[in-house]
Amino acid sequence: MKKILTAALVFALALSVVAPVATSAQSMTNAFNTNLKLGARGADVVALQSFLESKGLLTMPAGVAKGYFGGLTKSAVVAYQISKSVTPASGYFGPLTRATANSETTTTTTTTTTTTTGTTGTTVTNTGVEGVVDVKIATTPVNDLNIRTQTDVPVYGIEFRGRIADVAVQTVDLQVSVTGTSGAENPSTLINTIKVWDGSNVLATMPVNSSTFVKDSTSRYYVRLSGLNFVVPTGTTKVLTVSFSTNSIDSTRTVVVKPYELGNNIRTVSGNGVSSFYTLLDPRTHGFVKPGTSALTTSATAVVTRSQNYRVSSTTSALNVPLLNWTARSTEGDSKIVTVYASTTGSPSSVVLMDGSTVIASANVVSPNTVIFTNVDNVVPKDTTKTYTVKATYEANTTGSSSVTIKKVDYETPAGNTSSVTSTVTGAPVYFYLAVAKPAIVSNPSIVATQIGGSSATSTNTLKLESEFVIDITADTNGALLNKPVVADFAAVAINSSDVATTTGVTVKSISVPNQNIADGQTIRATVKVELDPTNAMFTDGAAYRFGIASIKWQAVGQSQVTQTWGLEDFLSTASTIIKR
Repeated sequence: MKKILTAALVFALALSVVAPVATSAQSMTNAFNTNLKLGARGADVVALQSFLESKGLLTMPAGVAKGYFGGLTKSAVVAYQISKSVTPASGYFGPLTRATANSETTTTTTTTTTTTTGTTGTTVTNTGVEGVVDVKIATTPVNDLNIRTQTDVPVYGIEFRGRIADVAVQTVDLQVSVTGTSGAENPSTLINTIKVWDGSNVLATMPVNSSTFVKDSTSRYYVRLSGLNFVVPTGTTKVLTVSFSTNSIDSTRTVVVKPYELGNNIRTVSGNGVSSFYTLLDPRTHGFVKPGTSALTTSATAVVTRSQNYRVSSTTSALNVPLLNWTARSTEGDSKIVTVYASTTGSPSSVVLMDGSTVIASANVVSPNTVIFTNVDNVVPKDTTKTYTVKATYEANTTGSSSVTIKKVDYETPAGNTSSVTSTVTGAPVYFYLAVAKPAIVSNPSIVATQIGGSSATSTNTLKLESEFVIDITADTNGALLNKPVVADFAAVAINSSDVATTTGVTVKSISVPNQNIADGQTIRATVKVELDPTNAMFTDGAAYRFGIASIKWQAVGQSQVTQTWGLEDFLSTASTIIKR
């Protein structure tokens, strides 16, 4: 980055308004963080030289730009060190001298005149000291090769860090190259409006026509953005953002945006009237893509949300309870999800829609059990499937079950048209109690076949099928005890190869569990033995079978018993094919 200082210049700024304003106070901040010595260059040297000028110790020769630490600057540093009893007075601007200079950061009360330039109403106070800025490309906007919108698209950001005194950025010379299917084009073929922004505040608006951009001798197109009056207070960092609005895009264009390559492309003015020029050359590259159609589909995700138990109390709510994972897939083009319509059972107080770990929309439940996520503005790229999560918050004393269903999704196509997908996706219900048990399968058991009659050499051989389920049970009971599980608390089913389940002939034969009730926060391990009676009609030669836990009863002391039939989808044995011999 190169900086050249000139005497005060008078510019005819197309968008400027100049007005003197009286003021009575100015805060001047020095921020010397770098050791400097003979031969040093850059903005830190400019800041030092401006500081020495303010002390009357340095006068730069006419026509000599600041930014180089030469003999004159060294002598001024020596003079400053002598005046402040800094030893040795060697002309080296090191830690001791920097600390002394920084200690002179003061708020000085003066009566001065300030000049306001531009349309924002901000001011730069004349303290007689020249301000400087550190300039670099901003982190946003980033390169984007898939821009399908046309209005106020951010294309470039410049970050300014103010030092010594406030400055106002007045002009930026912006270079823009547009390349289409036929090669390089005048940027006006694509761009119809340029805006310059300070956050959400528009500093300047420039309509674009065929003569807006100047073409230099090397065929570079550039334009001067003037009258900005983008004030950067000393000690602060601000970002200036440029946006384009475009004509209808008939074919893809590659757009490269950066300050003008010949340099001195950014002009600032301090309150004392001194103009400074800075050079920034970093580019941003964008692709403006012809809008088109898209088609969105929604479905349940393979990563399903299982039913779970949640504890509440008279004072404790349940926060961020996962209710549903669902997917959206876009084909033909990008789809921007705009609005998501859902319904709930139960009584959540608020619901959020998440893209990964980021909340992209929130809503309250309105009668009758309706949730509408508006202004989602989340893009599903072409040929991409994205997973979304719905979570809810439930207030204290909530009881019963709750679930959510996605009913309709409105989305916007690349061409700006709005369409909808109405396929429904419903999540598994969740359950709320004042005290809960939380069962979890440890591993999926195998089935053991045992001969109980007949002979292995005859067809009258009879087998019995057994499995042992290992289940962890955790108490979340707000201090209460959870009753020790017994055999009668478990019910099992047998499932054939057609996924037909039966309880006939299926029994829970035994349970192995610690002989104690379960304390709040404690986890105990139970081994549950399940057996299928061989006389069961399902017990067919050559068929495959599985066992499953169909329900678990649990009860906290002082609370009603609960028969849990939900959240047990994974409580299954492995399948086993049984052959009679």
